Amino acid sequence: MIGMYKRLSFLFFVIFLLFSTFFTTGVSADCSPYKLYSVDSVFKLDGWLLIRVSHWSYTCEMIAGEWMPVLIDIPDRYYLFTDGNKTILLGSTVGFVNGALYVLTFTSARVPYQNVTIAIEGKPHNFTLLKNVTVKTLYQFNGLCFENVSMCRIVSYSNGTRINTCNGFLWNASSLNLSNVSLTGVPVKVERGRLHFTLGKNYTITSPEGINTSDLKLRAFTAKMGVVLINTGVIKVPAGTTLEEIPILFVIKDEKAQQVKILKLEESICKSMNINTIESPYKNVTASSNNKIKGICGPGFVVLMTLGVLLLNKRRW
Repeated sequence: MIGMYKRLSFLFFVIFLLFSTFFTTGVSADCSPYKLYSVDSVFKLDGWLLIRVSHWSYTCEMIAGEWMPVLIDIPDRYYLFTDGNKTILLGSTVGFVNGALYVLTFTSARVPYQNVTIAIEGKPHNFTLLKNVTVKTLYQFNGLCFENVSMCRIVSYSNGTRINTCNGFLWNASSLNLSNVSLTGVPVKVERGRLHFTLGKNYTITSPEGINTSDLKLRAFTAKMGVVLINTGVIKVPAGTTLEEIPILFVIKDEKAQQVKILKLEESICKSMNINTIESPYKNVTASSNNKIKGICGPGFVVLMTLGVLLLNKRRW
């Protein structure tokens, strides 16, 4: 009898292994987060190229027993601006007004503006009131650098009060438009590690180091300071890949294609600007000294809600 039990136990163990193998082999274990990048438009302004790039972020989720890539959010866009020598990352809100290029930036934060102390059953409770601060800054490209033409600071309180303080005029993103005409460039042919194309003259240059050129779909464009090669294919990279590692944009140096160094917009603001004011719009926004509040109204409504929760919890205890 004991021998029969041992045989049955062994049989069940084998069946368990078979079922485990069957079900786990159908589960994809090689899913990992990644991003897709694609150049969808190229515009030209006084020898500079404005390149619009879309990107999608994917994560991994278990669906029907398998790890599957899932789109995290709607596609996002950003813009690269290059003259063939210097390349600037502009952000996501860019457009033209009367032929001039503008960039609209947004920064926002919740910052403290008042500390209050309220006594509940003889015990003091400290609260910090917060306000929303949004800063909109508009820059115009003057041919050399980006000049600040307007900055608005919008402060919103919990009671609905809103205060706008503008140096210049308040802009809406819908005012910025892009041309419907996109440049196409000329195709680049890849042969034995060399790139061949004709753009005014015949070019034969060395491929960029460390990049599989068979995965590139390059087109050549003329810019103010030289030829720019743009990868117009869909690019898949692991999540966390830095912008400079993504093979989107190349320039030609010493007959070799090289990836570009990408500057932030702040590095290209005209030097006459008061950059500290623009980069730190929340400085001087600090909490005031403690105040006793006898009545609850306006922004104090937030405190009243918090007090209600405290009192209810205390009664439950």
